[in-house]
Amino acid sequence: MSEDSSKKSHLNPILLNNKTSKGKKNRHILYALIIILVVFGSLSLILISYGAIKTYIDNLGPSCEDYPSIETVRETVEEHQEVITSIENTSLGYVWVEINEPCDGKGELFIYYDTITTRNKIKSIIGGDTFFGVPYKMFNT
Repeated sequence: MSEDSSKKSHLNPILLNNKTSKGKKNRHILYALIIILVVFGSLSLILISYGAIKTYIDNLGPSCEDYPSIETVRETVEEHQEVITSIENTSLGYVWVEINEPCDGKGELFIYYDTITTRNKIKSIIGGDTFFGVPYKMFNT
């Protein structure tokens, strides 16, 4: 073996180790990115699920016996028309309130809204779990 070839064979393991460590480093970066994507994807699914569950729970209503009469609902809406107007003005044209009759002769309110911000404004205007004693359900349109 010549002197040059012995130097090359001596350097080759160093060059190979350097290339191998770069490959390992790149692989570690790839694994880290995959873990980050999985974590963020999982968090997104959790938040979406939470929102869906919260909406479902918020829209569970009382049993038929617990709803007020439809006449009481109509009277309450008439007596508090300024509050209804205030609710509808939170996002003009995108929010409206309807009387719903879920059971024979019993009533509730349906409130339709466009964004979560609007929903929060409406909830703060109402200030409770009922609209002056009338149950309500909120729907994103």
